Amino acid sequence: MPLDHLAASKQTDNERAARILAAARDLLLAWGYKRVTVDEIARRARIGKGTVYLHWKTKEVLFAELLRREFHDVMGLVADRIEQDPATALPGRLVREVYRQQVRRPLARAIHISDGDMLGALATTADGHPVAQELGHHALLAGLVEVWRKHALLVTGASAADQIYVIDTVLSGFLTGGVATPAARIPAPERRADLLGQVIKGAVEPSVTPSEVTLRAAAQDVRAVLAATQAATTTGTSSRS
Repeated sequence: MPLDHLAASKQTDNERAARILAAARDLLLAWGYKRVTVDEIARRARIGKGTVYLHWKTKEVLFAELLRREFHDVMGLVADRIEQDPATALPGRLVREVYRQQVRRPLARAIHISDGDMLGALATTADGHPVAQELGHHALLAGLVEVWRKHALLVTGASAADQIYVIDTVLSGFLTGGVATPAARIPAPERRADLLGQVIKGAVEPSVTPSEVTLRAAAQDVRAVLAATQAATTTGTSSRS
């Protein structure tokens, strides 16, 4: 087959795969994993059911790819914010940005909190681990804490493990919400993001403002950690990729 035909065929495959993933995402958000069928995904994507299986062998593999791409995309959005403003790499600012992205993207939030109502069997792995852990959440946070400690952006006197735990549980708590606050008094998302950033800053950041040189060096290292996380989630599970 001529190279131009091969390129056109590859483009068609990629466009079709994107339509399948978009349909699967819409249905997952609307119905939850348990109710979604490959037949309905095919109808939503306006293709034959067999075509879905040309790209992904099972429903489970298809949705696993969808979750990986969601996690990958959020890391890219956070990295873009750091490129625009290196101060976003500071612990409080970065956690705030992660929260903002996850509030805007219900699937990303569901991944982080292992939302069984939406994700169903996808919420945990076969050995019982949260899906976010399988996707690399703990490794990502550990890498970020290592960078922050390297650049003296975290307080001394606490272990890296303790700092990982504090950041992880505070962010997760803000995502799941409290139990005592009436719904009418819950702050707007941007205000919640600001409060989260303040809590993380007060809990783990030193009082000394970092120099511009330190901040830019840390931002570069943080973006490298995010890029490594993205690379780890790019596994190409489509059978035709």
